Amino acid sequence: MKKIILFVLLLTSIFILTSCETQTENTYDPVKNEIDGLILEEQYRSFMFFWETSNRDPNSRGYGMSRDRFPNAEGVASVASVGFALAGLPIGITNDWITYDEGYDHASRTMDTLLNMTHYHGFFHHFVSMATTERVWNSEVSVIDTALLMVGALTAGQYFGGDVEEKAKELYERVDWNWYINPQTNRYYMSYYPEDGFHTGRWYGFAEQLIMYVLGAGSPTHPTGTASYSVMKYDMLGKNAPYISERDASRNVESYYYAPGGELFIHQYSHAFIDFRNMLDPDGLDWYENARRAHQAQYSFALDNQSNYRSLSATSFGVSASDGPNGYFAYGTPPYSHTGPSRFDGTVAPYAAIASIVHLETETINTAYYFKTLPNLWGSYGFRASFNLGTHTGFTDTRIEGKTPYYSPDVIGIDKGITLLMIENYRSQLIWDIFMDVDYIQNGLTLLGFKNI
Repeated sequence: MKKIILFVLLLTSIFILTSCETQTENTYDPVKNEIDGLILEEQYRSFMFFWETSNRDPNSRGYGMSRDRFPNAEGVASVASVGFALAGLPIGITNDWITYDEGYDHASRTMDTLLNMTHYHGFFHHFVSMATTERVWNSEVSVIDTALLMVGALTAGQYFGGDVEEKAKELYERVDWNWYINPQTNRYYMSYYPEDGFHTGRWYGFAEQLIMYVLGAGSPTHPTGTASYSVMKYDMLGKNAPYISERDASRNVESYYYAPGGELFIHQYSHAFIDFRNMLDPDGLDWYENARRAHQAQYSFALDNQSNYRSLSATSFGVSASDGPNGYFAYGTPPYSHTGPSRFDGTVAPYAAIASIVHLETETINTAYYFKTLPNLWGSYGFRASFNLGTHTGFTDTRIEGKTPYYSPDVIGIDKGITLLMIENYRSQLIWDIFMDVDYIQNGLTLLGFKNI
């Protein structure tokens, strides 16, 4: 009898040790570079936004759902925000803000929720209930927000291994990327509403959707091939221009492919995961250098327009999609392809500046300290979404007359997410290192013809 008991105990010990090895086999131990105190504080508060405001009730159907914004829109989650929250878990662990076991448990439970949520060929509604995961605001089934969710899930899966990795793979492999592509044009559709039963719109040219082509190409179950990426590159023709300063030629920036509306976030979202440094696409395009020029152009724009708008200066830049005096809008700076009035009205989004740190280190740090001096811009979860201080005397912008100074009352999940990840890439490359180890991603990049230089 004693021998049987000892044998059982031995088997149990082996099982426990094997489980622990499985759970920790993919962990990373990055070298942390010195970082400015305020930048670190902003990163910590961005992480805590996800940790403290996500649904962490183990008895809830919506466990792991992350808020779209806070404190408003209570009860509404964004699936893209969930993706950033999952990708942020390794950051919280390596900075000792949470334990490894806490992060693993949260990731595993969140994956369970996602696997049981309503989906359409693997794609999710953009906005869902924090409590039930059911659709809210009549939101679309979103390809880009699902993509951001997938890259977050794959990052967490690669980091934790074990059942978290298996669940992340299951989520990713069930996404039928071809279902969301127009077979006649090879362009991704923009949206899908189940009550209509058909897709609408199109992704035309380059924007934040760059990651979608890699995810589609690398899929082992529903591969898209190279056509959609090639069509995107074709659509980009003619959308390449320099930034030319009318005030100081030293501020000029060489030609780069710009966003449709000049928003800065489109040069950040995919870049937070894919390490484009020292890599060229099949046509020789350097996406990292392209993003660097876009960030430099935004900074030059701030210098050129600081005499008109109070929100701009050598220590204040960052124009992107954000809240504003007239509602949420995709603010942008030249060059951009849309005709009509300027897409800038003086509204600055702190996340766009802080996430620039991998390209504009000194400018970003100086800007963060200026942002910290502004009333109503700093809160429990760091910098809020946006602000607009109006115009200087002698310059008029009728769109904001009587509406400034303006401060957004909220922090926004995707803003905090890109801030959290880009600061970590600047500090340790952690997210780049993890994500670039995902086999699906390496396969996707290889199939699309990307090569290291």
